[in-house]
Formats: sequence, C-alpha cells, structure tokens
Amino acid sequence: MTPQLMIVTITVNLQGSVVETRAGAETEETLFGKKSYGKYTAHPGTPRLLAMFDRLRIKATFFVPGQETLDNPGLVREIAARGHEVAAHGFAHEAYIGAPEETVLLQRTHDLLTGTTGTAPIGWRAPTGSLAPATLKVLQDMGYVYDSSNQDDDFPYSLAADGADRMVELPQNEMLIDETHYSRRATHARLLAWWREEFQAMHAERCFAAITVSPRSDYGSGRASRIASLEHFLADVQKHEDTVLMTCAEAARRHQSDVL
Repeated sequence: MTPQLMIVTITVNLQGSVVETRAGAETEETLFGKKSYGKYTAHPGTPRLLAMFDRLRIKATFFVPGQETLDNPGLVREIAARGHEVAAHGFAHEAYIGAPEETVLLQRTHDLLTGTTGTAPIGWRAPTGSLAPATLKVLQDMGYVYDSSNQDDDFPYSLAADGADRMVELPQNEMLIDETHYSRRATHARLLAWWREEFQAMHAERCFAAITVSPRSDYGSGRASRIASLEHFLADVQKHEDTVLMTCAEAARRHQSDVL
C-alpha cells in the first residue's frame, strides 16, 4: 500500500580537509595548491548552503566529523544556532569495521559535537559507508536513534536485525547524492535531469528520499552555480503538497511512532 505522504530529508556531509588527510599520507602543506582540499567547505560553501536553506525555509541535517568540529567550531555552532540538526560523521573520515578502538573515536566525536552545539547528537553516518553491527551497538548504547549510512532500501527500517533494536536506518539513494554526479563531471543540467527523474519515480511510490549534498567545490554543491541548481530542485520538491521535508531526527522519530 502506497503511503499517503512522502518524507524527504536534506542532508549535508560537512567534509573538509579530513577527507584528504585521514590516511596520513598527505598534510595541509603537501596538499597546498591541489584543488581546494576541503577548505571550500567552511567558506564560502557552507554559508551559501545556509543562506539557501533560509530562503527556502528548510531545516537540514548536517553530518559533521569530530575533526571538522575542532577545525571550525564557530561554523558548527552557527549551523546549530540556525535550527539545523547536527549529527555525527566519524572523527576524521575513517572506516568503521567494528574494531574496539573505534569506540574512543565515536565517543570523542560525540563529546565534541555536544560541547560545541549544546545538544547531544542522535544520528550518525559512516564516513566511508563502512560500518559493522558492533558499531551500531556502541552508538545505541550512547543514545543514538538512527543511522543514515546504507543504500539498501527505499523506506526507513529497524536495525534490530543488526544488533540495534532501538535504532532506525534512514537509507540514502546514490542517485540523490551530488558527489555521484559531480565526481563524473556532470553538467548542472544533467544533474538536475537525473535528480528530477529519480525524485518523480520515488514520489509515485511515496518512498523515503534522503537528498545528500556537500559544500565542497570539487565534488560538492558549494559553488554559486551549483547552489542555484540545487535551489531550483528543492523548490520543485517543495511544490508537492503530499511531500514533507524534515530533519533526519524528525524522520526517525516519526518512523518509530508509526511502527509502535
């Protein structure tokens, strides 16, 4: 049976230079002059996204690494102050495979985000897409309500089968991730065509849709022309009366209340 409403979340992966430096092979000194190496994330990429969200009156969910919080605490505070949800995104873009030492990184990021924003995060997204049931169990014990790392369904679902019976999965859709297209040097017109086509098909079945963007300049939406394309698309999404835009926290809580 097709749901009456379509739930849409706008999510932002706030990935700065930690993407390039996480393996330790590169430093800011060796990266100097190589593209933006994430520096575009803090300025002007994220301010442009925040301004656009204000214009459209959208509240988004920002997935923020611990290291990014250390590098740009004022930016993370501003995101929260504007009413957006701040969720966790690992510490420095490492893979999570269930190793015992990962608990320290999860806790460190949790404490950094809580101390910076004044609110404990309840959502998490794996930095590289890799996670294990042991990771979810640790997150649940820390009070997390949802994960948004997988791409294996069109609707939210319980993570009980993965060892986290009180958590919800809010799956992503690769076709609605800007990096998928901009990393292949897609034009703005082509990206908009793909996104609109995918959204219309999902809307017909009232699927859950997580639209995922980054404020980076290379594979993200941070450039002025790309922000304009994103704004056109989101404005079109808002025109659907049977579509509700909400944060991931709101979507997870809604799912939990619906299944009880």
